[in-house]
Amino acid sequence: MIRCTSLFERLAGVSEKRLGSNRETQLVTSVARHLSRMLSTRAGSVQTLPYYGLPDLNDLRFSLNEVMRNSRAVIEDFICAYEPRLMNVRVVAKPRDDDALELRFDIQAFLNVDGVNRDVLFQAVLNGRGRVDVKV
Repeated sequence: MIRCTSLFERLAGVSEKRLGSNRETQLVTSVARHLSRMLSTRAGSVQTLPYYGLPDLNDLRFSLNEVMRNSRAVIEDFICAYEPRLMNVRVVAKPRDDDALELRFDIQAFLNVDGVNRDVLFQAVLNGRGRVDVKV
């Protein structure tokens, strides 16, 4: 049985703050929080897992289309490897807004909630400082 929240959320008491919400909401929120943390981690910054994290996605050697295509594939592979609660993950690059330093992606997947696969959609925004914000 998959828990609604991560071990670290339970230790920090975050799960108790969300007791009023239903199980599906808790699970989706927990996954979004984990995606934000893991996508904000740079490759090589975790000593025990040297391949954990994203490479620098703002590589100036490539065109914008190549950066978006490569970033989409890297993010998709990373989520498949390190977020086991999501299945059939698909990452879609979104058009840029006014901020030239932001990359936007939709993360579409299935999330198993009490034996039922639910469609979930997360919006991820990589800002110019390398931080990724993930929202439901």
